[in-house]
Amino acid sequence: MLHDTRRTALALWLFACAVRLLAVLVWGDPNIRGVDQTEYLALAQNLRLHGAFSYGAPHHWGDPGVLNSPGPYAPTAARAPLYPAMIALLWWSDVPPLPAIWLVQALLGGFVALFVYQIARNVFDPVAALIAGLAAALAPLSTYIVSAVLADTLFCFLLTCGVWLWDRQRDFMAGVTMGAAILTRAVLLPTVAAIGLAALLFRFNRGTHARIFLGALLIVAPWTARNAVTQHSFVPVATMGWGANLLLGTGDVSYGSGNPFMTYAQDKTFVNIVKTAPTEAEAESLMLHEGLQRIEKEPLHWLWVRAKQYPRLFFEGPAYLYSVLPLPRTLIRLGYLLATALFVALSVAGLWMARARWREIYHVALMPLMLGATCFAGVTEERYSLAMVPMMAVFAGHAVERLLTSMAKPREPVQRRRRI
Repeated sequence: MLHDTRRTALALWLFACAVRLLAVLVWGDPNIRGVDQTEYLALAQNLRLHGAFSYGAPHHWGDPGVLNSPGPYAPTAARAPLYPAMIALLWWSDVPPLPAIWLVQALLGGFVALFVYQIARNVFDPVAALIAGLAAALAPLSTYIVSAVLADTLFCFLLTCGVWLWDRQRDFMAGVTMGAAILTRAVLLPTVAAIGLAALLFRFNRGTHARIFLGALLIVAPWTARNAVTQHSFVPVATMGWGANLLLGTGDVSYGSGNPFMTYAQDKTFVNIVKTAPTEAEAESLMLHEGLQRIEKEPLHWLWVRAKQYPRLFFEGPAYLYSVLPLPRTLIRLGYLLATALFVALSVAGLWMARARWREIYHVALMPLMLGATCFAGVTEERYSLAMVPMMAVFAGHAVERLLTSMAKPREPVQRRRRI
């Protein structure tokens, strides 16, 4: 049985890697576009060549990263450091190491599917595990994103690995891995802080929670100390994103309006901050202040806007599929939205079905629930849901397995009462 499990896990990992390598062949583009991708490459190059986590020049909010910058290489805390560090380790020539990045991300994406399979097998059963693993292996946006120079694949790998270690009661190493995930994308910071708070307030699994929090703290604290020295302020991980996401999240973007930045560009305060702030850190600070003021002024309107915008976290749209599927765009979009709705519904149903076993499954449910709550306050972009998908797949697999089992059970014949 153990041998069969290992063979299934290996086959699943190979299949998930193959799917992602195919995605690289389809979507991989050597002409890097998008501010985020250029910034990661600029940080990686300067880290590799100059030993400095720096953009290499004064950097304004929204500006693309520039390769081969002449300096000065002033240290920045704009981005979390681990993803640029990974790229720097792969950078051994004069050009960005895009093939190496894509290959590594394809392998990491394969491991995400493997971890999902093993977690689901441990908390549920082999059928649910296989369904969950296949769902993670074939998840379309998770597959597509490996062809981009973005931190999401590495973040998903580290987060899912952390849950896998937690599931195997390797608490401290789970915390270390989650600390590395925080240094990849700081959005996990509130979740780990909540785990530390739980260790203080509740007796339930206190030792487990404390070890996880301490392991994460051991990894994150040195970077926070570095930021205090170089930035002369308290920056736990990164300055980028917190203020902008909160401010832009106060705006109502119409569904079907295309690029949301066309709507954001109509916000005069936002545009003025971008134009006048000397650094991205100051711009983020001003945006955070403005966003909090707007929320304080009209809290009910903000809640209504966020409730309307929140479905974008899963239902933004499959624009990346239009160029590869020989079908009408309307049909692709409708199929994608229906499949996404089914996946979300099955995940919720699986969590509800397993509610009686909450002590055994709460660590799996914690990640999508906490990340989903964290994403509510700011801009909801479908890419931000990627880290939630692996654990949602575990519960979706459980729901499908339960449905299949109930359908397979023979129904007992109904006995009719005789009339007297």
